[in-house]
Amino acid sequence: MTHVAFQPARFGALQLRNRIVMAPMTRRMAGEDGLATDAIRVYYARRAEQEVGLVISEGTGVDSLHAHDTLTVPRFETPAQHEAWRAVADAVHEAGGAFAPQLWHCGRNAADPIGPSGGPLPPRHGYERAPVRAMEADDFTQVLEAYRCAASAACAIGCDALEIHGAHGYLLDSFLGPNNQRSDDYGGSPEARMRFPLEVVRTVRAAVEAEFPVIYRFSQWTLSDYGEQKWTTPDELGQWVTALKDAGVDLLHVSTRDALDPGFAGSEKTLAGWSRELSGLPVIAVGKVSVTLSMDQAYGEERDFVTDPAGSLALIESGEADLVAVGRALIANPDWVRVVREGGWRDLKAFDASILADLH
Repeated sequence: MTHVAFQPARFGALQLRNRIVMAPMTRRMAGEDGLATDAIRVYYARRAEQEVGLVISEGTGVDSLHAHDTLTVPRFETPAQHEAWRAVADAVHEAGGAFAPQLWHCGRNAADPIGPSGGPLPPRHGYERAPVRAMEADDFTQVLEAYRCAASAACAIGCDALEIHGAHGYLLDSFLGPNNQRSDDYGGSPEARMRFPLEVVRTVRAAVEAEFPVIYRFSQWTLSDYGEQKWTTPDELGQWVTALKDAGVDLLHVSTRDALDPGFAGSEKTLAGWSRELSGLPVIAVGKVSVTLSMDQAYGEERDFVTDPAGSLALIESGEADLVAVGRALIANPDWVRVVREGGWRDLKAFDASILADLH
């Protein structure tokens, strides 16, 4: 019998040939004009041709002001940029896959950083960084409009869904964590900290068709603190995921360092499993699927190895997740779906960061 992960599935208007997702992975390989290039189109189409069910793009900046960290991050702002992504979506469709752009705002990690609170940033990759500017009323309005325009365009150019990047310490996530020192309506209590991310969700929901699927990606960990825990109990997590559902999210993408790690002490259930149970929404699980290193280790000197993805796929069988997203392993192995489905996971190539320089 074919594993349920490789069987067709439907989530509202999102019809998929299987439950395998290409995880969003930043590569910074667009033109400085923010256009998705032919090479980007070929990159995504190749994974779709190799039977990935849902392709989620790398993070695409929602504006040219503060959303990107480098000029070569693709953007989702202008008509020309939208048309370039239409070509990507069309290529994925021609190969039998579904496509969702990830709408991204780097916030504190942007080239021109803004966030809930101001202050200096430590050097990153050996480079000094400009201090963060605390967002003011005009900034909130501008960011909401950028998300509205990007979401409307994603629907108009024929994408099958979109994902809001609300994880890893970027703008929306930073409102939930310790970097938020505001004392106004956007800081302090859990409800106030959630206010702006939820405003973004409601803005996106209103900008797309009623049945158009909206995915929200969130995480405990951030780029500056891989051990951060925003939700220390299931009740705290439940308040968050229920609020996302009520604001209009259709699927949750739960980003963890390891998809199989327990979500909370004293329980074997994963963070994806808890999120699914508490929200009633379908969930994408992600983290170390068929690789041995976590994200904070993968780009250093340690060597990555191939591992059996059966445990991650079993999350679907057990009802803890509805889909599984594959990241670095799918960069190294465009044919990951076929190889794993046919039982040949030992033949997968290990991920090596050096392959990013000549990726196709």
